[in-house]
Formats: sequence, structure tokens, C-alpha cells
Amino acid sequence: MPSKVSKANKVTAAQLAAFISTSIELNGVRLHLAVKASSELSDVERERIWNIFESNMRLLYTASSFGWDPHSKKEEMFHPRARFALCERCDDTTSSSEPFSRIVAYAIFRFEREAKQDVVYCYELQVIEESRRLGVGKLLTGALFDLGTRWGMEKVMLTVFKVSFDLDPSSPELVEDNGWQDADELDYDYVILSKSI
Repeated sequence: MPSKVSKANKVTAAQLAAFISTSIELNGVRLHLAVKASSELSDVERERIWNIFESNMRLLYTASSFGWDPHSKKEEMFHPRARFALCERCDDTTSSSEPFSRIVAYAIFRFEREAKQDVVYCYELQVIEESRRLGVGKLLTGALFDLGTRWGMEKVMLTVFKVSFDLDPSSPELVEDNGWQDADELDYDYVILSKSI
């Protein structure tokens, strides 16, 4: 019998999109949500997604234990099983004849098995500076919860650079002495967060 994760990974992006609200207005800004598989992204969308990530995260990665490795990060972000919840502004216009992406935020996620649980793992949640404080992050995380609920996942998980959050039991800061190294002696610059569905 196929696992819930296996079943969820076989679902098309169009089928996923059917279970989230695709049009919404937040603080007077009209937004559209779309779900796409990595293979469905246009070159313009890939470039926009990468540019938002680099603008938001390059300095943090450079100073972190992960380091700045664009090649490796692009492989992770555009992995064949990666799904994208894309948030686009509906009222943006451009006078350029060049292809234009209205993406202002996105979440990259996968259905995975983590710590013996079926989860929606959020690999990235990025919002451009001009669209922050509108509730876009809450909208995207809500979409991940809706998808996780529909496909029988147990929680939503994500890895973030350290800030004041509740730690998931699988976070490196909570790992008990397992013969490798005492967790109290390790200095991690990230935490793993989760919320049950």
C-alpha cells in the first residue's frame, strides 16, 4: 500500500491548486496564488524566484554555517519533487515588452517523511520587501496547512536561521547525546520548527 507521502507526491500541481484559495485581497492589494511543480516553471519565473531568494538571503547564508553556494542551493530549490506556491500581484503592470513576472512571494515545499512522520516540508518562504506586512507569509503558510490537511500529512516543518521560536524535537539543539557529540557543545545557527496539522 503506497504511503501518504508517495500518494501526495504523485498529485499534479493543478490538483494541489484546487484545494487552496487562489484569489485574495490583503490590505487593498489583489493577489493570486498558483501552485506549480519545478518542471512547470518558466525561465522568467525561475529567475524571479532565485532573485528574490538571493536578495533576501545571500548575506544570511554567507555568514552562516551553510555558506553561500548558489549551485547547491539552486539544485535544492528547483529539485524535481519541489512544488511552488507562487503569490503574484494582480495590479502590477510593466511597460517593458520583456517577459515579466509579478511574483512577490513564494513557498517552496515537498511532501516528505521526517522523523517517522508524514510532513509538508517548507524549504523556502520568501517575500519581497515591498510586499511585507501585508499578511502574505500567513497566506502562504495557510496554503501549506490546507494542502497538508488534504493529503493527510501530520505537520508542517521548516528550517530557519535562529530566532525566538519553539523548537521541533528534531532540531539539532534538542538532539540528545547519541555518541556523536553532546548537543550542548554544538553551536547551530538554525532551528527546525514545526506545527501539527
